[in-house]
Amino acid sequence: MRNTINKNIILASSSVHRKKLLAKYISHFQCVNPNVNEAEFNKETGKELCIRLARDKAQIVANDNPNSIVIGSDQVATFNQKNLGKPFTYENAFKTIMKFSGKNVFFNTGVVIISQNKGIDLSYIDQTIIAFKPFKDTDLIQYLDSQDDFRTTAGVKTESEMFQQLISEITCADKEAIIGLPIQWTLSQLDNIFLI
Repeated sequence: MRNTINKNIILASSSVHRKKLLAKYISHFQCVNPNVNEAEFNKETGKELCIRLARDKAQIVANDNPNSIVIGSDQVATFNQKNLGKPFTYENAFKTIMKFSGKNVFFNTGVVIISQNKGIDLSYIDQTIIAFKPFKDTDLIQYLDSQDDFRTTAGVKTESEMFQQLISEITCADKEAIIGLPIQWTLSQLDNIFLI
């Protein structure tokens, strides 16, 4: 774990999952809910949407905290050229994930780091590809029954053992980015910033 006490890092997010992931590596930071409108623009790709929302989150919080290093992140799943958000309910998660049987889903996770007073503005997109096995509705029900929170992108929670039964392969550069934050890139940038 990095010792970042008094380094003034803010995670511009209300996500419990992002907070837990960052807390594995950073010993002290604040969380601020940026209250961003997450509606997508017409014909916006998953990559465009995730990085725009990550930037909006970081910028809103950075405007009120110009001395801080603000991290904004967002994730968008893309399937059949359509962007997917959070299902929120069991029923919506079932309808969404059932379509993935035997197919690939692309998860784009954008992150933006802003520090206004330091003149820092960095961005990155990680892509994770999940290849789903052909599965039955009973397999999906087992996974969904094991979950109590459907506020994850496309209803996917890769750390779930039941979810692992639905997939054949995950292709990624950062295995934890699927949680909602490209953590390895983020940590490397923070290391560089604190050397300045």
